Amino acid sequence: MVNGLLVAASTKAIEQLLGEEGIPYLIDANDAYDDYGLIWANTPAARKEAELKKARPAFRRIFSKEPYIYEIKGDPLVIRFNDKDVRKRHESFAEILLEREDLDWRIAISIKSDAKVLATMPVADRDIATYMNDIVNVYNKIDDFGERIFGVPCSNEYFTEMNAILEKISKHDRETWRELLKDDDFVYDNMITPMLEALGRELPRICWDHPGAPKMLIDYFYGKIDYYYINPIDEVGVTRIGAVNSRRGLGRIPGSPNLHTPNVRFPAELLDVRFANGRYGELSRDTVQFTFDGGWAVCCTILVGESNENGRSFVLDVYLPVTPPH
Repeated sequence: MVNGLLVAASTKAIEQLLGEEGIPYLIDANDAYDDYGLIWANTPAARKEAELKKARPAFRRIFSKEPYIYEIKGDPLVIRFNDKDVRKRHESFAEILLEREDLDWRIAISIKSDAKVLATMPVADRDIATYMNDIVNVYNKIDDFGERIFGVPCSNEYFTEMNAILEKISKHDRETWRELLKDDDFVYDNMITPMLEALGRELPRICWDHPGAPKMLIDYFYGKIDYYYINPIDEVGVTRIGAVNSRRGLGRIPGSPNLHTPNVRFPAELLDVRFANGRYGELSRDTVQFTFDGGWAVCCTILVGESNENGRSFVLDVYLPVTPPH
């Protein structure tokens, strides 16, 4: 999901642009920075040049919107890096963060193959011991996203529905997991689609009972820092740049309350829940879309995998298919 080579190229582009302008900066190096550096070192020169051609114009445009980057008084600009593809417990899901702590200024830049992917979350995990005669389903194998995101536990109805799904597939526990996954009808009809239907009923329950839930949902995945995203479309040779500015952190003008980048408010109301349309207009069996006011929409796609030799894991990819208007 993370475009590691473009992150590495973006780092080089940032350094080049700052150097050309004589802007003091520091790199807060960590394991992620080292990983990107290794990717860059092992990339052929021609490919490096191609990636730099994508990154430099994008960052030149972003820099033009951010006057604080050119502030040379005070502490140097700090370039920080998130661990690759990890948003949990981070202040931002983006890969690169620029910060001037003395000016209380920070922005994030997301650089992913799909720049709108926000997070991956657990849904359920079924650990099976092959020597057991009886399969025991317990609720702690099912993720309580209500408690984790909203501080409101999911309902008994949700756990009952999810538990019934795990029980339904228990008779297949002795089968080879990879062979089972070849049967698309079984995978969707017995696992993915019913789980999404349960999720599609539970989230509205929470939103209806707790008016602040829509904002909390976006806020949970969004992180604490407003962000730009860079998404190259190689087929047409275009690099798309977007921004989501809900905390008034982007485009700040020193000494002015105005912004170069318009502010977008967080949503307050869940408007619609439906299975998304596929690429050719068909109804998806693995993606549910939650639509909110203000142009926000969150899609949830359930993936199924092998957690260990005898276990099955179900995870949720969460992303924004619609960029809020700005």
